Amino acid sequence: MAVSVLILGCGFVGKYLGDLLKSKGVSFAATTTDGREGTTKWRLPGPEEEATAGDIDFHALPEAQSIVITFPLQGRGIAKRLVDGYIEHIRALAKDGTGNTKKPLWVYLGSTRPFKEMPSTYLTPPDMAAGGVRVEAEEYLIQEHDGCVLNLAGLWGGARDPKNWSRFYPDKEKLRKRLADRSLHLVHGADVARAIYAVISQPEAVSGGRWLVSDKRVHDALEIYIGDTRIRGLVQELLKETETQSLVGTTVVDDIELGPSAVSMRIDSSHFWNHVNIEPIYPFVTGRPDPYPGV
Repeated sequence: MAVSVLILGCGFVGKYLGDLLKSKGVSFAATTTDGREGTTKWRLPGPEEEATAGDIDFHALPEAQSIVITFPLQGRGIAKRLVDGYIEHIRALAKDGTGNTKKPLWVYLGSTRPFKEMPSTYLTPPDMAAGGVRVEAEEYLIQEHDGCVLNLAGLWGGARDPKNWSRFYPDKEKLRKRLADRSLHLVHGADVARAIYAVISQPEAVSGGRWLVSDKRVHDALEIYIGDTRIRGLVQELLKETETQSLVGTTVVDDIELGPSAVSMRIDSSHFWNHVNIEPIYPFVTGRPDPYPGV
């Protein structure tokens, strides 16, 4: 049975998107590698399997008007195999009378990591060295299939709480690097779902390009992590170093300026939200609970 939306990879973002589509009465199907929670069991070969994998089996996938790819594609080659194989599958359905040959809209979720300019906008080209093969896949979908790429800031929501990310800085060396660039850009999973819904609702406005998606704010990573006593202790140790003192302008933890005014914006996503005529409504605020009502 044909659906309006096919979600390839119903993980963190996919669950928020599924909930939104249900509330809007939009038909959809979603895949997971194990078929859990009523999803379709399906997987794409990983990079270590690609060379030896045979034809990808698309028989379990329904025809859809829009296809949302939530997992990273490791290069142009696997992206081409995915798109060509699915289109061939849809054409086969059309021949037996169960489908049509209209090309779907491809929506691919990427990352803002390859964007290094201060600030980066939708006009900023990605840093190919930083983005690697994933950017190759993005460019293929945009240039060859008029796809829409949404480069997402740090995903948060529910159990995925930024204050717990302090664990990624287990020692002074890693924290020292973070202090050199404390800017943090975030976007709630529910706002990503709203962004995707806006895209599939007006594909003519956004297809054939890439858009940066965040909550339009810049956050101070140190302000978020400093509540962790371990991080606080590491910062105090780092403040014995001249380089760190120069970075934060003091030798005392409590005197460090914290908050958005202390950092610079790297990701400017205002162009996307203005273009689709909606606003992010679930911002992260240090010390406050997740505002999403579905938590």
